[in-house]
Amino acid sequence: MAEQFEYGKKYSEQEVNEILKPIYADYMTIRRYLIMYGFMERTRDGRQYWLTN
Repeated sequence: MAEQFEYGKKYSEQEVNEILKPIYADYMTIRRYLIMYGFMERTRDGRQYWLTN
């Protein structure tokens, strides 16, 4: 699922949701897991998301 995102690009929460929605209905859990398992990071306020290296 992380392959749907580009390295070096920052995404809003809305953009992340739109990318994940067609993949899995519970996109919020997938978004959380991408952060939890280290595939993505986000700002403390949750406004920007990006792939980790």
